[in-house]
Amino acid sequence: MKVLLAVSGGIDSMCMADMFCRAGGDFAVAHCNFHLRGEDSDADAELVESWARSHGVRFFRADFDTAAYAAENGVSIEMAARELRYAWFARVASENGFDAVAVAHNANDNAETLILNLLRGTGLRGITGMSASRPLSGEHCPQVKPENATTCGKCPQVTPDDSPGSCAPKICATLGNMRGGDPLLAMGGAERSEAICGTQLPREEIRLIRPMLGMSRADIEAYAKEHGVEYREDRTNAENDAQRNRIRNEVFPEFAKINPSFVRTLNADMEHFAQAEAIVDDYFREAEDKILTDNKINVEGLLALKHWKYVLFRILEPLGFHADTIGAVQKLLEDRAAGAEGTFAGKRFHSPTHVLETSSASIGIRPREAAALADGTVTVGGPGTYVLGGRTVRIELLPHIPGTMLKQPAGTLICDAAALPFPFTLRGWQAGDWMRPFGMEGRAKKLSDLFTDNKLSLTEKDAAIVVASPALDKDGSHVAAVAGLRMDEALRVAKGSVQIVRITVL
Repeated sequence: MKVLLAVSGGIDSMCMADMFCRAGGDFAVAHCNFHLRGEDSDADAELVESWARSHGVRFFRADFDTAAYAAENGVSIEMAARELRYAWFARVASENGFDAVAVAHNANDNAETLILNLLRGTGLRGITGMSASRPLSGEHCPQVKPENATTCGKCPQVTPDDSPGSCAPKICATLGNMRGGDPLLAMGGAERSEAICGTQLPREEIRLIRPMLGMSRADIEAYAKEHGVEYREDRTNAENDAQRNRIRNEVFPEFAKINPSFVRTLNADMEHFAQAEAIVDDYFREAEDKILTDNKINVEGLLALKHWKYVLFRILEPLGFHADTIGAVQKLLEDRAAGAEGTFAGKRFHSPTHVLETSSASIGIRPREAAALADGTVTVGGPGTYVLGGRTVRIELLPHIPGTMLKQPAGTLICDAAALPFPFTLRGWQAGDWMRPFGMEGRAKKLSDLFTDNKLSLTEKDAAIVVASPALDKDGSHVAAVAGLRMDEALRVAKGSVQIVRITVL
């Protein structure tokens, strides 16, 4: 098995490199310099390159302007670094014949991810933990095609060190002889033996492997001390501004007081959750085959299932439907089961990519570009991009940072998320619609008068998109906002607000 090791210069990945070196086999080292920590980033790169050269290991390096990539693509620094590195790993592995890319995630990383997922809200899949082996195509930048790993053009050029030679000395023949356990043990069975002996796996697709997943951070620290592994400390790990660091530095020490073996316990729990997920997946696939035909869900067949709500969630969630939207569909089905036939048919819900339409006997699902908005109404179940009457509206859910100025550029409204909960609707304006415009001290105003005050033409009036919310509307005509124009006083961002909804007409 030919493996590309992702080595950052930290203790985990440097120990992984040392273990592979001692075990022998065909491997190389890849390092990404994200240029986020100044001289520290450069020193990390120098350490990894120096290690590779001194051990006769082929070395690949990429330098990224991560901050610029994040700004250009509208993603966080963390997400930018993730997209850049996995896209580059995929390209290097594909172009140089590697069977797998190894990353140094350990048991503590796995436990931290579990806690983060639980705090953010997750389904069963989010508590199963990291997999020891999976297709790399599920990890890297979506701009890179997994079938051939061709670059999107934004990815850096590969700069390999073509120095020949194999890693030496080969101190032991198998990883099982090492203190701290076999770092490939979590892979299990044939993959473990192939990784040790160097047997080639079928190359249908490049794998992402986590050979350190069975080792705790304490195990790794003990290994580094025993074998004199040189590594660099990332000083930002001690800072508690990042959520993962706060869990690692503040929460886990408290867990250790309750259960000194909590990392091992949580990892064992995740294995049990993964087994349960496999059973649930079997149930879901069998149920889906019975009720879903030609992109239509048979309503009677769905309601006949004991766990129909879960089956519906599993069908809709991958299509981008927000949890609140799925809840609204479930409520319709509950009313239908209770005999309220007239309230079910003719409803339409939207995700950023799909449209769901109800009829008397089925629920149809289709790509949104193929759906006609005959009733002129779009249900906004969560963040995304929505289209109504040929106009595009972007809905974003963002954290509110106290003390920041909430300027509203032309075409944008910034609302308190608590005052405008999902789902809400976008529709055309109707005679009788009114609001209490922000800044008018609570005085009511008809939309027709608001349009006149803003000197809108007849065409602009016809194209106006109204935001309607059940949380605000009591009489059917009190609207929350006119997208791109004005919002109701009730949507003002309060001092204690946690999140905001940003509505932008594109």
